[in-house]
Parts: sequence; structure tokens; C-alpha cells
Amino acid sequence: MATRDKTREKVVYNCENDPAPVVGIGHIKNDNGPGLRNSSCVSAYMGLSAMNTIVRTYSATDKPYIERMFGTTEAVLFKLIHGYTGRKAGELPGYDAKANGVLDIDELTAILTRFMIDEYPSMQHFGFGMGGRRPIEVLKQVQSQRKGFPVMDPSERRIHLGWKQQVTPNDEGARVFGGIWYNSDDLQKKLEEYPEARKIDVFVDPDDLSLATAIIPRAKDPITLEIQTTVFADMTLPEVLNLMEEVRKEHPTLTDLHEDLLARVRLQRHEKLRAIGVERNLPRSYSTVEECKAKAKSVFAGARVMRPQRPSCNAPVGRIMDVDADAPWVLPIGSDEPPSDCLDENQPDAGARSGARKIADPGSDSIPSTVSTGSRKKKEGGKSGSPTRYGRPEDVGSLE
Repeated sequence: MATRDKTREKVVYNCENDPAPVVGIGHIKNDNGPGLRNSSCVSAYMGLSAMNTIVRTYSATDKPYIERMFGTTEAVLFKLIHGYTGRKAGELPGYDAKANGVLDIDELTAILTRFMIDEYPSMQHFGFGMGGRRPIEVLKQVQSQRKGFPVMDPSERRIHLGWKQQVTPNDEGARVFGGIWYNSDDLQKKLEEYPEARKIDVFVDPDDLSLATAIIPRAKDPITLEIQTTVFADMTLPEVLNLMEEVRKEHPTLTDLHEDLLARVRLQRHEKLRAIGVERNLPRSYSTVEECKAKAKSVFAGARVMRPQRPSCNAPVGRIMDVDADAPWVLPIGSDEPPSDCLDENQPDAGARSGARKIADPGSDSIPSTVSTGSRKKKEGGKSGSPTRYGRPEDVGSLE
């Protein structure tokens, strides 16, 4: 919080004074507890380029400016809050701190924030070097005369103090925490330059989601990303998650109503599509195990598949003179070949049946068609095997 802007806290908790400005950190003094003396905290201090000093246990004089602030805060604020347990066990005999602990964490944060912004900086301070001056006036004097440590680079700050997520990028950018998207033109250019980068590291400040920092393996410089859902830009990560939780909440009765409607509509659609498939004799897109087993047993057992018989081109008895155009034995005028469905080249007598039977057009004045093929009975006045010509019938209608 020391390295970021705190205007948001001022607005949220309705403070009157301006909070302390953003500063860099040059020297950190920690007590000897494991909460601060661990690899995560020490690596963060090193990333901030700050000197880290771990003080002695039970030696308040090693960090007097910190202990003085804690003491003032406890005496002026914490002792007046419901549920205060005291500085040590047995300090408040007969006081039930658990029964009086009625404040939640948000209410306690609001009280403490207003104290740190509006109350503590305006209180007189009689510590060494202060001489009764107020902390807010001393801060202004230091800034005007000696300046402070320079502000950290935002990307470096997010890398060392932010929350890290390893994600797979795509054309839409990088998605962190399940549903918060970040993207930028520089990111897409770097992804094309380093196509082997399957995963990237994205660092997010949980108190400011407007920007994030991405690191691509083998890339030299970090990349700044912009949030794609602008409604989240001025929210913290916990606020975003709480908002989405509220959005997804639904009354149980309303949930049952919609789920019943979806189930009914989908069932009706499934039955309609199934009926259409049965009526149109559509093949299924899948086969069951039982069907495959039965078919495999038949196919690999040597069973012969009976092919459909071709239609016969011979005219039935008594219908040789029919001129119905749809009859398979009737050929169009001028055609010398029989229909394809009347020939089977695999049949031994296909060549014998290749001879065409021609039926004269009743409305034509041409010479009657001929009938030729195979052996014929010897006609009177003709020779065996030679075609016989017949005259054109006078009354064609009588032939029907």
C-alpha cells in the first residue's frame, strides 16, 4: 500500500484529508517473526531494491518510530473498539471479548482507514525530532526540502509485489483468475515473434486491475497489458469476485423454472429430430457395440452379400406393341443403344441382348423400324437370319 496511490481508500471510506502519496522504499526494518522473515518477503524486498534489516527480538528501541505508532493507535483507537481483548492475557478481567466482538473485517478496515488518514496525521507528536509538530506537516516539509525515494516502476512493482498467474495466451489475450481478460498490441506482436511460448507469466495488482504485466520466456522486456472488461477497471480483485458471485446468484424457484423449461424444450427438439431421421430413413452417425459385433460375425464368416437384380428389358406377354414411354423396353427415337440399367456386362448373354428393339413412332411417316437379333424363325419369302420388314400399320389406335 505504501508504493501505490491510496485515493481509492479516501473515496470509499469518505475521508477528508488526502492520504500519503506514493513513495519508494529504501530501508525496511522487520521484527524477527516468521511472517516477515521468509523467502517470499525477502525476495520481494530485494526486488524493490530496498535494504532489509531484521531487528532483535524484544528490542523495541531498534524500530522506535514503528512501535510508537502502534502504541498510539492502540491507546487512542483499539481500546475503544468493541471486542478489544487487551495487550496480554488477563488484562481485562470479567470482559467477554468474544461476545462483544460484533465488528466484521470491513467495518474494522473502515474505522482504521479513517484513523490513519484523517486522525493520526493531524495529532500532535512529541517524539524525538518532532517537537509537537503534526505528522502531516512534517511530511510536507520533507517532500519540499529533501524529497523521498523515487517512485517504483509500475511493471517492476507488479512483478515483485503483485499476484502471479501462469496462463496460456491466445488471440484474445490472457485470461487470469478464471474470467479477467488482458490484452495489448505489444503482447500479440511478441507472441508472433516467440511462437514457442506456450505459457506466460501475468502479474496483477489485486488493488488495481486496470493494468497488468506479462513476461514471455526469452523476451527481454516485460509487457504492459490493459484490462478488456472496463467495468472491472476501478475495482479490486475481491470486489470483482464478489460482484460476479452476486450476478450468478439466483432464487431456487426461478432456477427450477428455467431448468424445467430447458429440459422440456430440448426433449421436444430431440424427439422431433429423431422422428425426421426415422421418416427419411437417415443413417445414424454412430454404431453400437452390439451392431458392430453382429456385422463383423457375418462379414468375416464368408457370408455372400446378395446384390439387387437388374430390371428386365423384355416386354411382358401381350404388351410387345405398347408405346408407353416409361416402359423399360421402349427406346427413344434415334437411339441405337439400350438403357444402361438393362445391360449387365458381367452377364454372359449381355452381347446377345445388345441388339435393340425399335418401336416405330405412330406419328412418323418413315419406314417401319426393324427388329434384329439372334436366330429368328424363317419367314415366308425370307431367308433364315435376315431381317424382315413389315409395313406401317394403318390404324395405330387399334394396336393399343
